[in-house]
Amino acid sequence: MNKPFYKKWSSLAIIMVAGGVIGLTAGCNDSANEAAPAPTEIAQPTAAPSTTQPSAEPTAITSSMNWESAIKQIAQTDTPASQKATAAEVLAKSYTPASEELSDFESQIVEEYTAGNYLAHIEDAEYMLTNLFKSRVVEQNHTEGEAIKEFAFDFYQNTKYTFRGAETVDSDAVQSNEAQMDKVLSEIKKK
Repeated sequence: MNKPFYKKWSSLAIIMVAGGVIGLTAGCNDSANEAAPAPTEIAQPTAAPSTTQPSAEPTAITSSMNWESAIKQIAQTDTPASQKATAAEVLAKSYTPASEELSDFESQIVEEYTAGNYLAHIEDAEYMLTNLFKSRVVEQNHTEGEAIKEFAFDFYQNTKYTFRGAETVDSDAVQSNEAQMDKVLSEIKKK
């Protein structure tokens, strides 16, 4: 018999990691913290071992978890966009999608980009964090050289930096990433 979502230890881990990231960064108002971090500076989640955790339970967040409610909770916090983005990245880093869900995420980010929607709602934290989460999950679940990994990385970069206010929609960096995404999409269509 499956446990309800709220009774699984990994559900609590999501909420604790997201809350911890937000809580730790909530007091930081230094303008240096608003600068865009290099890709290697992305927060890495840490989890303390639980004494009540059965050894057969997975340590990563799985598809059975409700990542959408965690994103909604992060979006509703009263913290700066940079801290919300970091919390969504931590959530994505520990998330393990089912193969069908991963395919859905791939299709959804491509659709959002081709429809011209992905940067049209920068003020909508939940929308932007959802796109950031999906693109990060896609990017980390593919190997180097795969076209969709390259597309997802540029999508993720543009989403993150425009949401955080580090770039504008019409900046050279965003346009450069979009040119790369267009090139990758044309390669994907040829296959």
